[in-house]
Amino acid sequence: MKLNPVPAALFVRNRARLASMMSPGTVALIRSGKRKQRSGDQFYPFRQNSDFYYLTGINLEECVFVFSPAHPDPDLREILFIKKPTLKSELWTGQTTGPEEAQTLSGIGQVRWLEEQDSYLQLLIPEATMIYTDHDTGVIPYQHKTSLAPLLQSLRTIKQAEEIEEIKRAIAITRSAFLRALQRVEPGMYEYQVEAEIIGEFIWKGAEGHAFEPIMACGKNALVLHYVENNCLCREGELLLMDFGAEANHYAADCSRTIPVSGRFSRRQRLLYDAALRVLLKARELMVPGAVMNDFHQAVGEFWEEEHIGLGLYSLKDAKAHSGSEPLWKKYFMHGTSHSMGLDVHDPFDRLKPFEAGMVLTCEPAIYIPAEKLGIRLENDILITERGALDLMEDIPIEADEIEELMNRTS
Repeated sequence: MKLNPVPAALFVRNRARLASMMSPGTVALIRSGKRKQRSGDQFYPFRQNSDFYYLTGINLEECVFVFSPAHPDPDLREILFIKKPTLKSELWTGQTTGPEEAQTLSGIGQVRWLEEQDSYLQLLIPEATMIYTDHDTGVIPYQHKTSLAPLLQSLRTIKQAEEIEEIKRAIAITRSAFLRALQRVEPGMYEYQVEAEIIGEFIWKGAEGHAFEPIMACGKNALVLHYVENNCLCREGELLLMDFGAEANHYAADCSRTIPVSGRFSRRQRLLYDAALRVLLKARELMVPGAVMNDFHQAVGEFWEEEHIGLGLYSLKDAKAHSGSEPLWKKYFMHGTSHSMGLDVHDPFDRLKPFEAGMVLTCEPAIYIPAEKLGIRLENDILITERGALDLMEDIPIEADEIEELMNRTS
């Protein structure tokens, strides 16, 4: 990791919260991620399993964490098993996190070598014990097994103070990358060159990299919702839709901005852009405790219907007479307005669960017009508080005038 580690207090608290949800006498077992082979003797960069990281703060592969919070022996309530290094592994990949450092990072008192796990597990998990896990339990003589995922999904939905700070850190890096891109974008660049400016800033600022595969979609490419080829020319007069975010200490930012390649919006582009921004600002006000995702999305759709009519895409009469299975506004705004985010850019979330303080959700209204060969998406990350929505991206430029001013500022 390039940045200062997340305080171990977060992971200690996460485990305590999990313990309060587990049935008495049960055991949770979770395995870390494993490096995936790319081709031949090459592997993809390792990225830790988010649930494992949430409970341990450990970024090692091939680890096992066993959690038995009600065990009578306090030394056996939390055990982290890590892979023992060899002379060969240290020669090729260097020293890795050892037991003492793992204890410091995780707050777990017992850290053992992976080779010891079978003997410990047979003692810790009697035959009748129920195990919370989503993994192969190997040699454990269990009778009952249930999924750990629902418990962790419930916990991860509400962000702790340390998590919010990490998301803010990822957002700050994302802001810096956007400002850099605004200074560099011009007609004749390729989409991948814009992406290069962004990843360069991410790495320069100490992020792990992209939190997700970035979208740099110019002109009609923005009509493809998950366009990731990023290989086309950015032409004079077109709009560039950018959907990107840094990952810092495993936590994601998720930002969308749409900018004019030439540095100035045309009159029509400005009308469409301002409509999208108005919808975002109105939608943001609805992100309060007690709101439900589906109702929220429907309300945003109704905002869009009013804007669509004002933009001349259809009339009020057309909207009322429409007999399709979906409302007419979905022709121009066909995806959701929001999703949960945190350790994953799409964090687990129950869409029927009312919004609560501590949730971090995106707000991403958009408009896609095939006849005009453009799409505009604006997206900010929102923290739900008891007092309403706190926009964590409020200092990332979004007003059309500010974007134009920054794009045309002399260095």
